[in-house]
Amino acid sequence: MARLLFRLSLPVTAGMLLYSLFSLIDTVFVAKLGALPYAALTLVIPLQILLISVSSATGAGLTSLVGRTLGRGDVRLADNVAWHGIVISLIYGVLAIGIGLYYIDSLLITFGCTPDTFALSREYLQIVLWGSMFTFLPMTLGNIIQGEGNTFLPMVISLLGITLNVLFDPIFIFGWAAIPPLGLNGAAIATVLAQVIITVVIIVMVRRRKSFLTWSWAHFRPSFKVIIDIYRVGFPTMVMEVVSVAVLAVINRTLAGYSYTAVAALGIFLRVRSLAYMPVHGLAQGTMPIAAFAYGARLYDRVKETIIKSSALAFLFMGIAWLILQYQPEWVMQFFSQDPMLTVLGVTCMQMATLFLPFMGPLVILYTVLQALGKGFSAMWLSLSRQVGFFLPLLLILPRYYSLNGVWLAFSFSEMLTAVLALIFLIRLWRDLQVRNKLAIVMLLRRGYLLQRLKAWLKWK
Repeated sequence: MARLLFRLSLPVTAGMLLYSLFSLIDTVFVAKLGALPYAALTLVIPLQILLISVSSATGAGLTSLVGRTLGRGDVRLADNVAWHGIVISLIYGVLAIGIGLYYIDSLLITFGCTPDTFALSREYLQIVLWGSMFTFLPMTLGNIIQGEGNTFLPMVISLLGITLNVLFDPIFIFGWAAIPPLGLNGAAIATVLAQVIITVVIIVMVRRRKSFLTWSWAHFRPSFKVIIDIYRVGFPTMVMEVVSVAVLAVINRTLAGYSYTAVAALGIFLRVRSLAYMPVHGLAQGTMPIAAFAYGARLYDRVKETIIKSSALAFLFMGIAWLILQYQPEWVMQFFSQDPMLTVLGVTCMQMATLFLPFMGPLVILYTVLQALGKGFSAMWLSLSRQVGFFLPLLLILPRYYSLNGVWLAFSFSEMLTAVLALIFLIRLWRDLQVRNKLAIVMLLRRGYLLQRLKAWLKWK
């Protein structure tokens, strides 16, 4: 089982790590502009995440529905589902441009923009919103391709997009040849231009490599049932993502009350933490099909083995990140800041906000296994408990006593409390698997059985 886990996880993990590394390089270019431009960028990140999260939640439903429909051999219906995805993405693009530009000032104020950052954030966001059509469409097409069973091509397209972004960033930010230096606006132009190119590339790829879907327009029939089926899977994910965006907006508003340098420190921390999570998310991609198949085949001990092995690896991955962020934060910050104040704040943030980081690895695995076993709403409630039940109250309380450090500590203490709550979810899941496995209940009476099982679950050969 360990070999299967590695075989399914390693390619995705490698792709995610490369994507995240390129994203960090993108961050380095913007950070060279100074703390103020980077703070302005950080304040619009929630709006960018909102666009992506709506698309990814819809995409999760599309991937599932296309895959299940093709599995039944109904190509006509699968074509119809795919076309629904395209139409929905176009509608999202139009709404993002229309509503986003109309309410842009209100949105920026809501998400914590201050007079110092407002003009920079507004100009950047305008460019991003005009290009939002090219955010939704390639993501949707990638999800449809995944539904056909091809996970490699969407990963390659994503890597192409971030690679182009990194190549375009210095050209448009700092200027090159006849192109003048455009600063933060140059970063927005680089992002949109990269998205336009990958949109063209993925459309060409879809038209040339028709595997299962025929993409016949004659198969398109508007259907509320198809839309409901798409969002039946995607809705819990969308709720979690939207809540995350709302929480991030509250953090930004809180930090903006201290200084724009504190906002910039948060932006750097979030990018670095995202890199730390990438190996675990790749591992989760390999964990999901194994756990789902074992559960469907009623191999409940195999589900437990998957949980134990994946959680142990996830703890190890996050433990390595924890060591770096706790003991070498200055080394990390040197890539992003030459500003002494920003460096000091960034170092403090990384150390205080990651006190319990290793426990987040097994938590991601638990989210994944719950979704794989058809318990998506349990995963949603666990996520909401972390963000709304723990983090927000701590964010309101701790800064009163610890000032800015209270904001960073809210990350750590909310993670600690979530880890305790996750243990309760895990025990309930474990008992459910135990009840279903009647043989295991009898075997529990044997002396040394639990120790034998634990040794087997931790065996890596």
